[in-house]
Amino acid sequence: MEFLIDGMTTINVMFLILGFILMGVELSMPGLSFPGIAGTICFIVSIFLIADTVAEAVVLIAGILVILAIMFAIIIKILSKRGFNLVLQDDIAAVKQDTSDLIGSEGIALTDLRPTGFVQINGTRVEVISTGRFINKSEVIRVTHNKGKNLFVEPITKL
Repeated sequence: MEFLIDGMTTINVMFLILGFILMGVELSMPGLSFPGIAGTICFIVSIFLIADTVAEAVVLIAGILVILAIMFAIIIKILSKRGFNLVLQDDIAAVKQDTSDLIGSEGIALTDLRPTGFVQINGTRVEVISTGRFINKSEVIRVTHNKGKNLFVEPITKL
């Protein structure tokens, strides 16, 4: 077996490099899961193959974590320069606190209310809760009451 650096063989280095590549994919496209899990497995295998003692394993883990933190910072910087917003915007529209003025208003269901969904009232999209049965999309509704920030609606039945 040919050693490259202090007990590291080509296969050990390949597992480390593959682990970093897979973790880079996971960091740039979070939520995929497979690259992150596979990268973690590659790191674990390489640590078991390289480390002779627990102390060496701890040093390897610390080194891997430092390199991953640097990779994460670089990826964040690159993605933010390309216009990807990775954090919430500072100016979030204020949530309407007082909804009592909408009681008695009529609107139309924009989504199915099972029991929650969205309706349009006075030209504004509002999240509401159905008081009774499920309400289908496009049904006409009336606001019956509010509780805190929650608006409750019922379908308007035509006689």
